Amino acid sequence: MRTTMKNLKYIIGIVFLLATFACEDFLTEENKSSATAENFYVTKSGYEALVNSAYSTLRNVYGGTPYIFCAGTDLFFGVHQDAPLALTTYQSLTPSSTHVTEFFEKLYQSIQVCNTAVHYNGITEGTITLESRLAEVKFLRANYYFLLVQSFGDVTLVKNMVSEPITHFERNPASEVYQFIIDELEEAALLVPETQQDYGRVTIDAINHLLSKVYLTRAYEDYADENDFKNAAEKAELVIGNRSLAGDYEDVFKYLLDNNGEVLFSVQYDKSSLLDGGAHNWDFPWGPLIQGADEGVSKKNILHPTEYLYRVYEEWDTRFTGTFWNILTSPYSNAVLYTYTSDIKYYFPRNAEEIAGVDRWVAMRRKFRENATIVPLGEHWWDGNNQSDYPPLKKFDRLQNGDIQYTHDLFLCRVGETYLNAAEAYLQMGNKAKATELVNLVRVRAAMDDHDNDMLIGENDLSIDFLLDERARELAGEGHRWFDLKRTGKLMERTRKYNPDIKALYDSGADPFMGANGHYKILRPIPLSAIALDSGEYPQNPAYIE
Repeated sequence: MRTTMKNLKYIIGIVFLLATFACEDFLTEENKSSATAENFYVTKSGYEALVNSAYSTLRNVYGGTPYIFCAGTDLFFGVHQDAPLALTTYQSLTPSSTHVTEFFEKLYQSIQVCNTAVHYNGITEGTITLESRLAEVKFLRANYYFLLVQSFGDVTLVKNMVSEPITHFERNPASEVYQFIIDELEEAALLVPETQQDYGRVTIDAINHLLSKVYLTRAYEDYADENDFKNAAEKAELVIGNRSLAGDYEDVFKYLLDNNGEVLFSVQYDKSSLLDGGAHNWDFPWGPLIQGADEGVSKKNILHPTEYLYRVYEEWDTRFTGTFWNILTSPYSNAVLYTYTSDIKYYFPRNAEEIAGVDRWVAMRRKFRENATIVPLGEHWWDGNNQSDYPPLKKFDRLQNGDIQYTHDLFLCRVGETYLNAAEAYLQMGNKAKATELVNLVRVRAAMDDHDNDMLIGENDLSIDFLLDERARELAGEGHRWFDLKRTGKLMERTRKYNPDIKALYDSGADPFMGANGHYKILRPIPLSAIALDSGEYPQNPAYIE
């Protein structure tokens, strides 16, 4: 929220209520100040502050290095000692794995803040925005449970504010968790207004987008409702009827263009709404290695693009340069700030026309390009030892130098994905014509000038693997890939085929996904800390039972 969130830096220290793991219980409420919930959250300003703190939990869940979302897929492989092997190759994934434990804890901490906002919604001072605020925090809570159920399967549903220690929890069946998520979102859709005054608040389009994704995901499970694919398509169509694809793909992630029509919901990093200049770390692990003070960025080559990801873009697809830099400047930030008036250090021609036209490319701006090192598409790009001259992911680049402190918002829901969600649902319903139509709209938006027809596909081209290729082209690096592969049952197959580290393990005779007693590591493990702190029996997922 560009307007309301500004208040956070003045009041967040007073009102931010955060549940943390403690030695005696699973979820404990901790008041960070002498102000009590009973006398503050029942006021208009106090309740607004509480809702704002619920929004701020998004930065807690999503703001770190996105290993949990992007590692161990067909798109990126680990190439640095900092890469968490538990997530990049699965072999060492255990209940004590740090990143999984932190993810689990942060989700439940954030749910507790949302539960508190739901609780006080019914007893706080009456305002015309109360129904909308209830819808907003229900959306946030539903999203957190969606992350939990996809990652861990059966999880505990904590629906109410926890004000006293609870020493034992049961794991609710995943089917119940999905139904709770759907019920929450359907209710939220009835409460939220058609438009929001503050940019960044939950909207009806964000709710319907998430509903579509939830229905789509549940549709693959053995407890699915027979109408899940149909409902997924219908919810996506509601969004598509209200919102359009951005004119050019490259505009979606442009510098200072975080607020654009393509974005349905995002984690915001407007400088005025941040306490102590907080920032996410979604630009850091893609490299290349850059740590100079004048570069404007700090990066390491930790998660490297696979050969598959570099090659999946067709010749006339602008999404390659919308996703990766095809040039590097020195300093790095000049590529963002002074694209046409900076000396080019590296140029990465990709398709046949670009490779053949290097001399023409140099001649167009000879002053800035004549000393560029030309590195065309080839094995050097996906060599994990290559620290410097390969096209790096650029979608969420943030600039931090003396003059500019800019952190790109993280887009959690956007229209490009909505189209692909609908296409997947129609494909699974057997309506390939409609699915193809939607995919072609996404592909034509991404076409280079005069190449719309070259980007069109026919019904016979469409399959679940083609849709996963399309999602790679459209959504690379946006945090969906692990969930996409798990949803479609393709996690093991596609990582074995395209992730060089996982392929090498298979080729050596090891199965990195094999866990205990013949169970595969598709779900993440319940953290050891959650099991140890529970006074009763808190079951572990089968692949991790010793």
